[in-house]
Amino acid sequence: MKRSAHDPETLANRRQILKREARLRRFGYDSPAAVQFVLAQALPLRGKVLEIGTGKGRFLVRLARHAGMVTTVDIAAEEQRCARLNARYAGVEEKIRFVVRDAVRLAWRAGTFDAAVTMNAMHHIAHFKRVLREMLRVVKPGGKIVLADFSPRGFQIIAREHRAEGKTHPHEHYDFRELRRWLRGRGLVTRLRKGCNQEVLVARVPPAAA
Repeated sequence: MKRSAHDPETLANRRQILKREARLRRFGYDSPAAVQFVLAQALPLRGKVLEIGTGKGRFLVRLARHAGMVTTVDIAAEEQRCARLNARYAGVEEKIRFVVRDAVRLAWRAGTFDAAVTMNAMHHIAHFKRVLREMLRVVKPGGKIVLADFSPRGFQIIAREHRAEGKTHPHEHYDFRELRRWLRGRGLVTRLRKGCNQEVLVARVPPAAA
């Protein structure tokens, strides 16, 4: 039986997301504004889109409203459970395929997707270049790669928020300028933007030779 967008579990998950967003806002990070900024740099995103790093599904929900179909990959089944509830609440669950998998080895053939995107997941990935190579492999010629993560100030805000909870926020560091050079060296046309405590790198895959 199809579950309602307003069943108790879905509503409880929504309350947790709003509570977390409110807490981050008090520290200076506006999660909805950040999602909107990244999405504005990424659009248009049509056809089949691959997302790396599902998380709680904040970006995923907005993405699904614009793409034809989204396949989202994460190694954490529990994160995807929360994201599925978030998608159900937003009414976009049927436009999303949830896959629990390590993105270092994607299961799809070359050129399967029209675009591959990731937001605020890169810093959790120890060998992101390996994942990026896979993203390039599965995106078709003329497609798009979108990489987004916290800016230096964004990481400072997140670290302060974690410390206030008695936690730490260890993360990998990736220089977006170096990633831009790496992509340009493979023939991609790139655009780098900063805003709302985010860095966003958009890269176009070269079209197929005539």
